[in-house]
This record gives sequence, C-alpha cells and structure tokens, in this order.
Amino acid sequence: MEELNLFSRRDFLGKGSAALGLSSALWSGGCESFYELINNRPTRRNIQELSLSDPIIKTYTNAVAAMKKLPASDPRSWQGQANIHFNKCTHSNWLWLPWHRVYLLYFESICRKLTGDTKFALPYWNWTTHPAVPDAFWNTSSPLYNLTRVASQTDQADPSYIGAGVIQNILNEPNFDLFASKPPLTSDLHSPGLSTTGPLEATPHNNIHGFVGGDMGAFHSPLDAVFWTHHCMLDCLWAHWNMDLGNANTNDPAWVNFAIKDFVDENGSPVTFDVGFTPLLPLTLYQYEPCSLMQGGGQSKITQNKKTLEKFLRDGAPSKLEFVRRFESREPLTAEVGKPVTRAIKVEAGALRDVLEGGPRNRAVLTIADVDIPEKRDFFVRVFAGKPGILADTSIDDPRYAGSFGFFFDETMQMSHAPEPGGTGRPRTGFLVDLTSTLRKLNQAGSLSPEELDVSFVAVPYGQRAATGHLTLQRLELGVARF
Repeated sequence: MEELNLFSRRDFLGKGSAALGLSSALWSGGCESFYELINNRPTRRNIQELSLSDPIIKTYTNAVAAMKKLPASDPRSWQGQANIHFNKCTHSNWLWLPWHRVYLLYFESICRKLTGDTKFALPYWNWTTHPAVPDAFWNTSSPLYNLTRVASQTDQADPSYIGAGVIQNILNEPNFDLFASKPPLTSDLHSPGLSTTGPLEATPHNNIHGFVGGDMGAFHSPLDAVFWTHHCMLDCLWAHWNMDLGNANTNDPAWVNFAIKDFVDENGSPVTFDVGFTPLLPLTLYQYEPCSLMQGGGQSKITQNKKTLEKFLRDGAPSKLEFVRRFESREPLTAEVGKPVTRAIKVEAGALRDVLEGGPRNRAVLTIADVDIPEKRDFFVRVFAGKPGILADTSIDDPRYAGSFGFFFDETMQMSHAPEPGGTGRPRTGFLVDLTSTLRKLNQAGSLSPEELDVSFVAVPYGQRAATGHLTLQRLELGVARF
C-alpha cells in the first residue's frame, strides 16, 4: 500500500474530522483503515448524468428540505448557510477558491448529518457540456426549485464564458495569481473592489451567477440550490488545474497560513480551517468524476506518484508576477450594451518580444482597472485585442478574442464601500485578461502592430434579456510580466 504523508493525526482530527463526521475512533483501526477511507472517499458526480430518481438527487433534495425546516438562527439552516456567504464570503482575490472549497466541504457534511447518508457527495453542474440550468432544479414542488431565477429552463449560458475553448484557455494559465485572482489589497475580504479578478472567477464564476440571475445574481446566492453545484464545478476545475495539469498554487505565507473561521460543522460548532490544507482535500476527503473535456490530456507526471503529488500540493511555488514593462491608457471609456468601443494602448517597439518568443513564464497581462460596477448587471463583456473593427456580433472564434468578464456584486454593499473619487459614484473593481495566447496568434498571422495595441470591449446581454446597462472604466494597462 502506498502511504501518503498527508497530515499528522492532530492535523486530521483538527481540520478534517468534522467534514467526515469522524472522531478519534477512526484511529482505532490503524493506518490501514485510515487509508481505506481515503481510497474510498465520496465522488462528486456530474448532475446532468444523474437521473431525477438517483439517490444523490434524492439525498440532496432531502437535505435541502431538512435545512429549510431548521430555524434561520441555526447556522446549518438554509437561510443560515446563505447568511454565511452574504456576510463573510470573499471574492475578487486569491482566497475565493479555498474559501468556497471549505464552504462546500462543511455544507456537504451538514447534508450527510441531516439525511443520515454518510456517503453523500454534492454533484456538480458542468455548464461546458450542459449550458442550461440542470433539470433537477426545475420541479416547482421540489426544495431545489428557486422562483427568483431569471434564466428559463431552456436558456443556455453563452460559450463566451463557458465554452470548451474558453475554459481550456483558462486552464492553460500557468500562474496562480492570474488563474485564481490576485492577493487582496486590504483586510476587508468581502468587497469585490479591493483587488483584481482573474479569469476563472471573472469569466465562468461571475457570468454563471449573472446568467441564472435572481438570488444567484447577488451574495445571497446560496438560497438557490444551483449555487452549490456551480461552485463544485469551479472547485473541480481547480483540482484538475493542480492535480492533472501540474500547476502550482502560491506558496506565499499570506495565502498558506490564512485561517478561515467562517463556517460550522454538521453539529453547528464553529470550525477553523487553514488555507494551506485546502489543496489536499480532493486527494483525501472527496474526489471528482472528470469535469473537463480535456481531463487527462497533457496529464502531469506528478499524478503518477501520490507521494510526489502530495508534496507538490503542499509545497506550492512562488506566484508573484514581476512586471518589467507597463503601458497605460488613462482616458475613461464607456460602452453601452451592443455598441463596441475601442481604445489604443501605445507600446514601445520590441517591448513584447519576450512574450511573443518566450516560454510560458512570460505573460502579457491586460489590467482593466477602476471599472465602475454597473447598476444593471444583466450583461457581460467580451474583450478583443488587435486591429480595430470589432462588431457587436464578432464571433469568439475571431483570433482577436481574448476573454470575457462579468460582475458579481451585491447592492447592499454600496453603503459600506465608498466609491472612488472622480468616477460615476459607483463602487469599482478590476479584471485581469491574459493576452499572451491572443498576441502570439496575431503575431504569427502578421497582424500585430508593433507600436500600439487596440483593445475592444463589447457589452453583451445574458440570453434574450433586454439589457440596457453600460460599462464605464477609467484605466487600461498592458503589462509585460514574468514569474
């Protein structure tokens, strides 16, 4: 038997036992029983591949029904769990992935406790292969139904933010700060305007929240049962990015040593969970059915040896981007839904050479800074780079397409987070778009200008909605970075 050095007995009892409903009795069977539990850990499956009568759907339905019967004052209740997200969730920084991983873990343990199904694992919604809200959430008599949704049962999420090529480009991102969002700028982790959002969060995460709408569109989103399956998919992609593709999380002590203290276990007792332990969870406490169309393709050699994989996940790697050149445009830009706008960024000749000719550790990063969060968030934004001429219906198959972003924000936060001076009076946020692959394709085609880069934005409504909002941003920066 191949043994892992995953954690000491004290580590496990302090950080993992609540999620599995275990106690010190676990150790009475010795290490063999312990590793048998790991090898047989629950599997999170694709919800769209389950029949409506599948035991997983039944347990999930029964768990939600039981939570809804608990008093709202009980943190394990349906309202209590949503209140945790509303009051304490962290977004727009590199803690959002581990925070939500722990959130899912303890929510899952509450489901097991309330239903008695000790092997239950949350299903995930693979929006890349099934872009409509799954059928299990549309029975109006089911606790899984939420009447506030704006999306209908037949509406489909746009390929701009969940298409296979878009998700693969995000998974191809080798740097943790770009993949997972940058470090927070202050200790207030609840504001989306205090850091800069990376592509996994800005693109599928934010846009699925906006696409579903209703409760899902704001910070009480866990009131919709779709929420948990959406975040399971994101968590699966993070696990795939680490464990199959061999990309390292940051080893920055500010990330590794951060203690999450916002959750309760299945008994309602407060728990503390160190972020540095979270990368090991899909290796120890649960596992996923493959959630990526590219699962296994280009699989890292580290997955062939569990001890090596464990060490890789524990150790992480430096992730800080070193910006060696920066080029800015500080002229404010406003785009209305359906009307593309373009801004040129002046670039010194030869400044992009390392990006165009270098390896994966050389990146061209577009920072879309000081974006006024729109009052109406019924649209998302497509980003193109290269020669102008972008139209409202320009395809994402166009080589100039670089990515997209959406807004996930709660209006009630406006009173506690003052807007930036000199803007529209709205709170602000920022986004990162990695232009590396786009610029390399344009360069190979001979269509990249050596002296300026045109960046275009198209605000696109979700589905068939009659969106009328607009986007205002104050600053663009093209950065030449390495890590």
